Amino acid sequence: MIGNPLQTRPSDPSLVDDGVVFSDSVVVRPDAVNADRRIKFDGIARHLQNAGQDHLAASGHEQTHPHWIARRTVIELQRSGGWPERLSLHRWCSRMGSRWCNIRIDLDGDAGTSVKTEAFWINFNVDTGTPSRLGDDFTDKFGSTAEPGPLRWKPWLDTSPDPAATAVPFLLRAVDVDFVQHVNNAVYWSALEEALSQYPDLEGKLPVRAVIEHNTQLTLADSPRLLAYRDGDRLLVWIMVGDRNVASMAVETGDGDVVRDSLAWGSVRCD
Repeated sequence: MIGNPLQTRPSDPSLVDDGVVFSDSVVVRPDAVNADRRIKFDGIARHLQNAGQDHLAASGHEQTHPHWIARRTVIELQRSGGWPERLSLHRWCSRMGSRWCNIRIDLDGDAGTSVKTEAFWINFNVDTGTPSRLGDDFTDKFGSTAEPGPLRWKPWLDTSPDPAATAVPFLLRAVDVDFVQHVNNAVYWSALEEALSQYPDLEGKLPVRAVIEHNTQLTLADSPRLLAYRDGDRLLVWIMVGDRNVASMAVETGDGDVVRDSLAWGSVRCD
């Protein structure tokens, strides 16, 4: 398995009533599924982003903690149910730091889709361009579901492309950039879907775990290259600008028996 197992969803219904666990229902739109009616990774990513803003608004933290940047996102697509479909969504904090937190989201569809995700989110100050400390009211509330201990950043994926990696067509568009000149997270997942489409036998396999780690900023002025390398049931993907790594990605299919952290390198303390 690439990375670590995901935390099980809290079962106490009072956490939903208190807003600690955010619950919602979302519809899978036609443009979010592929030809096999599997929900696409970029479609999942958009649901994750929308749920984050909705959770902040529902809990009263949209004004105090408005800007977040994803450092890593994990998406486990365990079952694909088809389309049309409505997903029940549950969102909560699984680990807490002083300026960042891990957020878990489960998506369960009425047609059988099952998705589990986790993202390392950094609370960001757009004026200074640096991580910003989380308020005590925020950590007190959302930290109640977090596993004990400090949250440390540890990359799972290598930033250097394999010498045998091949180029995959990738185009960055003006519509991919938001008001702070930040490339939308769903665009990276679209790039991963593009790379995965080059290997049809992998594209249709379930269950699958996909990981993206964002390492440097991507802008419209850049000329990004999308590179992919297959290693058995694992696909490694990189977005590069020259020799600079923008993002490292990986997809692993199968039953998850691969030795954990086989791709991990280094450890940086961030608490």
